[in-house]
Amino acid sequence: MKKFLFLFLLFVTFITIDADAAPAYAFRVKFKDKNGTLSFADSLQFLSPKSLERRWKQSIALDSTDLPVVQAYIDTVMNVSSASRLQSVSKWFNQIVVITFDSSKAALVATLPMVEKVTFVARYNNGVFKTNPPVTKFPEVQAYQGKTTGTSAYYGLSFQQIDQIDVDCLHDLGFRGENMDIAVFDVNFRFANTCSAYDSLKLQNRVKDVYNFARDTAYVYSTAIASSHGMNVLGCMAANIPGTYVGSAPYGNFFLYITEDILVEAPIEEDNWLMAAERADSIGVYLINSSLGYNIYNAPLSSASYTYANMDGQTSLLVLAANKAVSKGMFVVNAQGNEGLSAWHYMLTPADGDSVYSVGSVDGSGLWGGSGYGPTYDGTVKPDGMAMGKGTSLIGDNCSVGAANGSSFASPIMCGAIACLWQALPHLKNWQLRNLVRMSSDRYTNPNNTHGFGIPNFCTAYQIALGTSDVQSIDYTFSLYPNPSQGEFYIKSYDPSITEFAVTIYDITGRLIYKSSKMVQSNYYVDALKNVPAGDYVVLISTVNKQYSSKITKR
Repeated sequence: MKKFLFLFLLFVTFITIDADAAPAYAFRVKFKDKNGTLSFADSLQFLSPKSLERRWKQSIALDSTDLPVVQAYIDTVMNVSSASRLQSVSKWFNQIVVITFDSSKAALVATLPMVEKVTFVARYNNGVFKTNPPVTKFPEVQAYQGKTTGTSAYYGLSFQQIDQIDVDCLHDLGFRGENMDIAVFDVNFRFANTCSAYDSLKLQNRVKDVYNFARDTAYVYSTAIASSHGMNVLGCMAANIPGTYVGSAPYGNFFLYITEDILVEAPIEEDNWLMAAERADSIGVYLINSSLGYNIYNAPLSSASYTYANMDGQTSLLVLAANKAVSKGMFVVNAQGNEGLSAWHYMLTPADGDSVYSVGSVDGSGLWGGSGYGPTYDGTVKPDGMAMGKGTSLIGDNCSVGAANGSSFASPIMCGAIACLWQALPHLKNWQLRNLVRMSSDRYTNPNNTHGFGIPNFCTAYQIALGTSDVQSIDYTFSLYPNPSQGEFYIKSYDPSITEFAVTIYDITGRLIYKSSKMVQSNYYVDALKNVPAGDYVVLISTVNKQYSSKITKR
């Protein structure tokens, strides 16, 4: 697939073919069942107490996708395939990826009684993971030349991108990401272990876990891979140099996972992402930031590439994995992609997921920054929100503040802010949090294909939750805006399953003021209070399954 590290990142990878090394092949093997695995009574063997607590807080029950893959099935496939490596194991989708030097073995694996399907997902022409370091690239970060607006006494050069979404309001209230667990999925975190911008992470032991799923190793700071993209992304949240640069969640806990493989352009990268998500889930992580996305694979797997019709939130393994992560109680933030000015001008997967909060790019003034267009093929509004991805300030390879473009940087700015909001409102479920952020966004009553719901205001989001904003949230499913009003307001639904509803308005004595003559759709305009006295009124919203009520005030 087309790597999403994004447009301005250009890798030149030199791979030499060893005449003595045969090609290696990766196959995804999906099983039919889990007969013989552990039971839910053994849940502490495969889920941490923190993971179980996250589910409990959001009323999420364990199901068969939480149970491990049957070990005997894995052993059999490894033997029959003459596998040299077990690359990944997914309990969510009951499948594994094996690497073998004998591609003919795939046909034998497909005949095994427990096997449902075998899929070719990667080829390594010169054997497994053989490269000629160092890998070279064009630099992606330039010296910072932009100017911030307002005061930057504390935030320094990050002030504009922090202030644009008003997350500094949450910081001022004491919500800076403390004890919030954030996983970062990327390509490499070179220099994150040495740059002074991350000293507080090291001193306070807030890098909680690291893993390279592309190489199956516990080292993520390689200098042989000439990319610091993951480190750049991390800094947008975690860097903490008061007066110079402060990220959007400077006191958060971070989990650094490499899922992107710069040596191949193949579906196996989706499996790597899936493995990172399952690990994050089992540990108890609350948020995932993914500055990755895909649409095109190279030969010999070009037939597995995606079209816009596949950007429907239910086709790629990657989007299924991202939506599954959300179903386990995590919040997934994913970059929308920088394809808006290219022939392929859409989002990339998994930004098409209806449960995924996808982030597009704007500049410091809020103008579109070239990120991919929505909606999804099935009509879901995308992106979900916008943050500064053009002229973004970040920590560069020389450990100084630089600047770069890309929704890969807008995404972590947003993710860190969402972490702070969740810290402030820990009782919220992930879907309530997502809807709350949308409600606070500047285009939420009139989204479009480039900005989606627009730029959120995290101070407003917090006020909506507290009931002190002019946006009235109704169970995080509907919103009334503005409230108080001058007699005209909108009713917007944030549940895609609610396509129609009825509206009834009463005064405080119970007298009927208004009733819609038919079922209406989201973003419904009401002017029924224009000619009635100022005061409080009750709005009833009736769907097929439930009735919602709220108060609206006419000034």
